[in-house]
Amino acid sequence: MIGGKTTAWLVNESDKLGKKKPKRIVKHKKKAWRVTSIEDVERYLESKRLDERLGAPFEERPSESLFILDTKAVTDKPVKSEPTKRRKLKEIGPLRCYSILTPSSAVQDPLKKRNRVRLPEERGDPLLRKVMEERRARGKIATRFVQSMKHHQENVDALANKKKPERLRTVFDFDLWGEAGDSLMIGDKRVSALDLSDQLKTYTMEKIGKRIYSRPTTMFSKTTGLQPVEFPHPGTSYNPTFQDHQALLKEAYNVEAKEIRAEVKTRRRLGPMLKKIPIQRKEAQWWTEMTQGLADEEEPTNGAEEEVPAVRPTKPKTRKQKIRAKALKWQDMRRKKLKEAKKRLLEFDRLRSIRREIRKSEELTVKRIEIRKKEKEAKMFKPAMLSKYKYEPPQIEVNLSEDIVGTLRGLKTEGHVLIDRYKSLQRRNIIEPRIRQTVNYRYKHKVFTKRSHSEPKGLKVGKRNNKEQ
Repeated sequence: MIGGKTTAWLVNESDKLGKKKPKRIVKHKKKAWRVTSIEDVERYLESKRLDERLGAPFEERPSESLFILDTKAVTDKPVKSEPTKRRKLKEIGPLRCYSILTPSSAVQDPLKKRNRVRLPEERGDPLLRKVMEERRARGKIATRFVQSMKHHQENVDALANKKKPERLRTVFDFDLWGEAGDSLMIGDKRVSALDLSDQLKTYTMEKIGKRIYSRPTTMFSKTTGLQPVEFPHPGTSYNPTFQDHQALLKEAYNVEAKEIRAEVKTRRRLGPMLKKIPIQRKEAQWWTEMTQGLADEEEPTNGAEEEVPAVRPTKPKTRKQKIRAKALKWQDMRRKKLKEAKKRLLEFDRLRSIRREIRKSEELTVKRIEIRKKEKEAKMFKPAMLSKYKYEPPQIEVNLSEDIVGTLRGLKTEGHVLIDRYKSLQRRNIIEPRIRQTVNYRYKHKVFTKRSHSEPKGLKVGKRNNKEQ
């Protein structure tokens, strides 16, 4: 009894401490397959793997690798460091992100070729690599490798000759707004010779409002060769000579005669069109035009329509016809090639004539260039077509012989100064020719009915009867 009590007490104490007694089961039954525990085996294997990773088990390691001998004395009060001495910084070891990548196991990988990038010498066919090495030893290099080597050398030379970027100036030991700064002129591309970078020059000119913008080359070229103010004809003087006055009159007469001739020519061309036709004749012509072709339609048509011949379908070519057509095509192509070859052979016999033709064409080209140059120069003295309206020269200002008095006080004025300046601007292509635009206001036609012409409105009978009652 005492032994049994003691055993039960020990079992209860072991259960309290968390150590359960292994269950006694039958091992040779199928039921034991689910209950069998292998935790102790896994724990043992895990400890073995840990010993392999760390290099050796704890029993075989020396004491120095497991224990540290502390030789410093421990005092009650901590010793304060001197304020003048700086604390030594802790040595910075490898970064955590890199230390994770280092292998933590001492066990070597059984597969040495695992996750290893092959070198360029190891890639490709070994037999082909051997042939290439033999060719290189004999001095034979493939064209693609030669081109690659050439490009590589060009890139190296370009990188060596590349201009280094300018460093922005940080020290200003001069007056930025002084004499050197005053040379930043509008419209002048000679930028000031300051020891500054291009970015700083641009920034400076933008801030002072004197930035130089790019302008087209045609901006400063002249559009005309005429003078702004032309000298008047000597015949327009208040006391001209007889010859000058007659020359001016002749010039004015030529202008008037030219206009009259143009008017006569227009009238002669439009004369038949503007001739008046009697009403009876006009109606007869209209009736003739309207009834033209109606007589043919009124003729009785035959009951039976004309039969349209049936279109015969095209027959497909036979094999013999196709072969013959192909032979004729090849024969024609061969004949054309022989003709071209014979023509090229004949070109050698006419080399002199070909040289003569080339020389003539070159001379003609030079003449055309000169003609174009002269036309361009003459065009500078004529008004250009800048709008849909053509430039009309002003009338010649001329006084007749009876209007010339010989004194400036009694001179009869001709023309207008503002009109003369306006025409000069048009003649020099500064403004386009235009005509005066008049605005014709068209107001809406108001329609209203007079009271005397309005219809009488009907009276309401019901109200009238009520009033009478």
